[in-house]
Amino acid sequence: MKTPLPALQAAFHDHLLDLPSDIAREVAEGGRIGVEHRLRIYHNAYRVRLLEALQDAFEKTWTYLGDDAFESAALAFIEENPPQSRNLRWYGAAFPAWLAGRFPDDLDVAELAEVDWQLRRAFDGLDAAPLQPGELASLPPEQWATAGFRFAPTLYLTPLRYNTAAIWHALDQGQTPPAAQALPNAAWLLIWRKQWQPHFRSIEAFEQAALSRLLAGASFAEVCADLSRQFPDQEAASIAARFLRTWIDDEMIVGLTFSGAPSAWPLSAPSRHPARTAPSWPLRPAVSAY
Repeated sequence: MKTPLPALQAAFHDHLLDLPSDIAREVAEGGRIGVEHRLRIYHNAYRVRLLEALQDAFEKTWTYLGDDAFESAALAFIEENPPQSRNLRWYGAAFPAWLAGRFPDDLDVAELAEVDWQLRRAFDGLDAAPLQPGELASLPPEQWATAGFRFAPTLYLTPLRYNTAAIWHALDQGQTPPAAQALPNAAWLLIWRKQWQPHFRSIEAFEQAALSRLLAGASFAEVCADLSRQFPDQEAASIAARFLRTWIDDEMIVGLTFSGAPSAWPLSAPSRHPARTAPSWPLRPAVSAY
């Protein structure tokens, strides 16, 4: 009686993961290569393919660590973290956090890996048509009191505790990266995709606060009210307008939302601001600013 296919698959799976397995008895003898040798080929190929996937997804981290250190870390990660999805695209999501445990005295490594992963996530993330300036210009004034924004699904906001952006940029240019340095205060990095190209840029703390409020469902008027508590009204209005122009130009906003209660902060509709042109086809992420 033939062994059912699910049982064969389970036995082969266990062999790849170094678990007890009877797969050898299911493989027919013959040919120039023995059964054990053939099974070792698959055992090794499984790890090599996952290593290649990690090298592809974490290219800058690979360069930063060097071939030997990266391969040693990646193979250890593979042994502890077999794929949980049939789609190899998602393998490595846990690698940055795992690297923090692997290199507890060099947390810049894990931070660089997180940037690598989020840029890859942005590259093939969900599409969403950007909001056009005319859609804001045509918004009735009374709706601005409760209007908020829906952002691109690829948008990601993360704190940086090291000079990781400068390290990534140097590696991207084929230059020797600067020595890792802890920042006196955490910086913020914004990652998103504009057309087909992943972008990232460092942002000020109050832009991070504004984005976090909007992502949590606040209206733009509420964000403006927050700014007015930190700056004189005219300066607050100028900062809010600059944020909005940048977000529109960078195609980060993909829709409008409307909260229930209007803010007391007065807000007039912004002027139309044409979007900039993005490159037609990127080969690597664009760095907007540091």
